[in-house]
Order: sequence, then C-alpha cells, then structure tokens
Amino acid sequence: MNLPPEPILMDKKNDLLTLFQITDSFFPSGSFAYSWGLETYVHEGMIRTRQELQKFLEAYFVGFIAQGDAVILKLSWEAAQKEDLGSLIRLDRLTHSLKLAKELREGSLHTGRQILKVMSGIRKMLFLERYAEGVDMGRAWGHHPVVFGMVCGIWGIYQEDSVLAYLYQSLSALVSAGVRLIPLGHMDGQRSIEEMKPLIQRISKNLVEIGEGDISTFAPGLEIRSMRHEHLYTRLFKA
Repeated sequence: MNLPPEPILMDKKNDLLTLFQITDSFFPSGSFAYSWGLETYVHEGMIRTRQELQKFLEAYFVGFIAQGDAVILKLSWEAAQKEDLGSLIRLDRLTHSLKLAKELREGSLHTGRQILKVMSGIRKMLFLERYAEGVDMGRAWGHHPVVFGMVCGIWGIYQEDSVLAYLYQSLSALVSAGVRLIPLGHMDGQRSIEEMKPLIQRISKNLVEIGEGDISTFAPGLEIRSMRHEHLYTRLFKA
C-alpha cells in the first residue's frame, strides 16, 4: 500500500526548491549582470590569471560579505521570522549607508527589488506586502541581502541554508564574470569555486557569534574600482 507523502516533508522540499529558484541564474533578479568592480580590475590589467581572480574573490568576501551582507541577511531572516518590520527597515537603511559606491548601491537595490517584485507576484503574504509597501513609499530601500533574508525567513527556509545559498550565488556570479572577462576556461572557474568553499563555510559558521553591532565592511580597493567602472570606455557588466 502506497502512503501519501508526509506533509511536513513535502513542505521542506518545497522550501528547498524555492531556495533553488531564487538563486538560479534563470531567476530574473539581474544578479549575474554585475561584476561588482571586477570588470575594472580586468580592464586595468590588475587581474589576468585565475590566481589573481582568487585574490579578488577572497578580498570581496572578507571585505564585503563576511561582516556585511551575510550578517544583514541573517538578521533580516530573524526579523522576518518575528514579523518585525521595524527591525527589517532599520537593517535596510543600514545596508544603504554601507554601500558607498554608487554602482554597488544601485546593483544591490536593483537585485533586491527584482526579487521582491517576483516573489510578491508568486505568493501573497501579508508581511511581504507590508515591506513592499514600505519600499514603494520610501520608508525602506529594498537591498538584496535584506530582501533575500526576509523572503527565506517568511518561506520558512532554514537560516543556514539561506546563508549558504546566498554566499554560493554571490560566488558563482563573480566567477562567471571572471571566466568571461579575463577570459578563463570553465575548468578554471570550477577550481575557483572549489577553493572558495572553505572560506564560505567559515563565514557561515562565524555568523553564529555575530550580531548587528559587528556589522562592518572594508574593501576600499574594490569600492574605488566600482566607482571607476561607469567611466570605462566599453563595459560588459552594469557594475
């Protein structure tokens, strides 16, 4: 006799599929249209090999992600679980203040708002609608790590899975940009991803002991290249 699937198991599998969905390159968030300063480094001749790309990836994740976007995502997930709109808006404003370079700031906004728009159209949820209304009225910004963390929190996706998925998507997008810009072979790209896995896991593990007071970013070289990007003669990426 074939028994029907357990509802809880089905829900968790559906949550996992939702996570795959919002991190897929097919999802119209626009995240794969940004190089986050990498294109300027390549244009200036500072990144020409896979080893040099690796140093860029490490600098990006340590400088921007480890105590910046990853922490904000974690706290946004927690705020969504509690349906704490005030904390979510505060995190959104904090994120905006951390994005000093115009292209980094606009890229985060475009990506976050696209996720918000698509997910709002897929499933009607009151908290999501309240936040979207805040963005429309200018009370919130709609930055990528905030929206990503909020969506995962609302959908009930495990926090650790949410963080790892965000980190991997960020890595995949950057490596894909590097493969096209330098250019490199696809095997080089896969090697870069493999070598970054230990750092991604450390970032995820360290989030357990990190709170809002620890949020900080420091990557002046990357910010300067992001600022220079809009002045490049030819550009393949938006930032």
